[in-house]
Amino acid sequence: MKFSRVLIAVLACSSFLFAQEASSPKPAKAKKIAGSIIKGTVVSVDAIASLIVVKVKKADDTVSVESSTKIMEGKKDIAIGDIKTDSKVTVIYKTLDGKKMATKIIETVPKTESKAAAK
Repeated sequence: MKFSRVLIAVLACSSFLFAQEASSPKPAKAKKIAGSIIKGTVVSVDAIASLIVVKVKKADDTVSVESSTKIMEGKKDIAIGDIKTDSKVTVIYKTLDGKKMATKIIETVPKTESKAAAK
């Protein structure tokens, strides 16, 4: 009789241990960084300060450009200093500490220029 009580107690305790292991907390997921898109016209480019100002509707948006930012004119890689004022751009950015940090800038090539370059 004692043996069966001890066996039941051991089995009950071991089931609690297995249940605890199965429900152990999962590691926390990394926080997602907010990302957005700006489409507009370039007002100014400051290659030294690594800033680009884009006019969106009636307001201007200032975006910081990091060294890791991919900058393209159509499908060609370019530098921040190659971005022309009054050109159309799409800026993909993330917000860090209240600042907009560009991850990718795509300068749209006007169709007349792209056709002339193809010839």
